Amino acid sequence: HQITRGLEWPQFSPIFLLHISRWPAILEAIGELPSLLRLLIEVKIRASIIFALAITLAVSVVAVQSAKEAQPPPRKTESAEAKPSPPKAPGNDQDIETIKTDTNLVTVPVIASSRTGPYIADLRKEEFTVSEDGVAQEISVFAAVSVPFHVVLMLDTSASTEEKLGKIQQAAIEFVDLLSSADRVKVISFDTEVRDLNEFTNDKRTMREAIKQTRSATGTRLYDAVETALDDLRPINQRKAIVLFTDGVDWHSDSATFDQTLRALDESGVIVYPIRFDTRAETERLARQQDAQTNGVSLPTSDVIRKTSPGTTTPTFPSDEPPPAGQARRNTRPSIIFGPGRSPNPQQLPPPRDPSSKGSVPDPPRRTRTTNPGPNGGSTDDSLSAMLDSLYFKADSYLKELADRSGGQVYRADNVGLLPGAFLAIADELRTQYLLGYYPTNRAHDGSYRKIGVKTSRKDIAIRARPGYRARTEQ
Repeated sequence: HQITRGLEWPQFSPIFLLHISRWPAILEAIGELPSLLRLLIEVKIRASIIFALAITLAVSVVAVQSAKEAQPPPRKTESAEAKPSPPKAPGNDQDIETIKTDTNLVTVPVIASSRTGPYIADLRKEEFTVSEDGVAQEISVFAAVSVPFHVVLMLDTSASTEEKLGKIQQAAIEFVDLLSSADRVKVISFDTEVRDLNEFTNDKRTMREAIKQTRSATGTRLYDAVETALDDLRPINQRKAIVLFTDGVDWHSDSATFDQTLRALDESGVIVYPIRFDTRAETERLARQQDAQTNGVSLPTSDVIRKTSPGTTTPTFPSDEPPPAGQARRNTRPSIIFGPGRSPNPQQLPPPRDPSSKGSVPDPPRRTRTTNPGPNGGSTDDSLSAMLDSLYFKADSYLKELADRSGGQVYRADNVGLLPGAFLAIADELRTQYLLGYYPTNRAHDGSYRKIGVKTSRKDIAIRARPGYRARTEQ
């Protein structure tokens, strides 16, 4: 009682036992007790010590086990038995931005519509099938219509647009306002220069300011501008498109050509929507007006050229021979068309539409004899009109090639009043476009052209997609 007085049983613990300073008094008190009582007390103390040690050991074991469970599992090392899991194909709701692709991926923009015209926006991945040269391919990427677009808006600002530029700008602004708030747009204008007016942005204010910066000038570097747009879109693996407002006539390109841009398009996966603006009559009017101001007379006609002096050889048009003595050479090539030092090449025609076949582009129309009033009230053949007919035939062929090869569509706006409707139709189609992607089973990097087929299992649905692509070559 003297030993344990004032102490509760829980106080017989390791903490109590560590109070070494109290042990001499305890041992002295125990020595004065009868042997039997002393034995009982010693047994009680030993039992208390054993109990305290057991409790301490149990607490220590629990603490160690908890610490082990709290540690992160050991990092697995690579071994020969470890097999990487295959990439998961994206579903309908997967954002295309999360997909990492490589240069082997072939992307196919797809437009689906009913037989009566309305676009279909609820098709699922499993309702599509894709083939390459007749061989079925596994669809690895599927982007539904809700995925944002990257759009390059290209505006032809050559001389023939000067009087209508304000209306063209307004129609272009209305177009970007129709796009989704997540769509990103870059504006490029082109005439004698190609102007990259802004980076890709979804800020509508920036888009409007870029469009309003456009100014008209001479020349039309169309091919150079298309090459620039394709280069800007090449690193983007999302839905991407070019909306091209132009008459299709290239007059001043320095680096790119008709063939080069079409080949680059075959490799790009970009869908192109040309808006063909008719400038034929305006261009001829400007050319004749410029020539009259320069030479004081109207452009020479083939009837005038055919008149030769007796005993001389009929000259070509335009002649490269020096003029007769005492006469100055006329400027027979209006710079409004060709620019300084350039010669027309009306015989150059576009390549076939399908790079894997020949002869798919119709022959150009034969030059008919267009006439202007002659000096005596008759009519004369007009070489300028024939030359412009050839240039505009090539222009129309180029725009059709851009659309057909990419899965897009040409819209005609023969006057600025039709331009808003064309932009509206394109915006509607962009909102309902799918993107399919696959890794071709033919892995050869041989630069060959390969045909693509896209079908849907849903009945009465019309599919429009790019007809093929060109495989990349080994670097």
